[in-house]
Amino acid sequence: MGAWAGLLLATVFIFAAVSKFRDPTGTEKSISSLGLPFPKILASLLPTVELLCSVLLAIDPRSGGPCAVALLVAFTTLIAAQIFSGNPQNCACFGSWSSKRISSWDLLRNVLLISLGVLATLD
Repeated sequence: MGAWAGLLLATVFIFAAVSKFRDPTGTEKSISSLGLPFPKILASLLPTVELLCSVLLAIDPRSGGPCAVALLVAFTTLIAAQIFSGNPQNCACFGSWSSKRISSWDLLRNVLLISLGVLATLD
């Protein structure tokens, strides 16, 4: 079960990374609107880390799972902070394919993705 969870999560991370790489300007704009520092650097670093995490998930889900969970917990914390701020910004979580205002659905999606990371780790 863990291997399948790892591959599914790796696919999600690959999709997110490729979407961000395809629109670096949009990714940088989204990162900037979220108030994160160094948006230009993060716009290239974030999809690179997502790709590396997906490779690790595919090679060794027990090692890639914690990496994915750590990334997703950081993303989820950022999403929750945006929602609780009362003025959530747009997030290009999946590049320009998903550039929309952050909502509680994003929190739910991330909780489900975190559970896949946990499953990948436990196998």
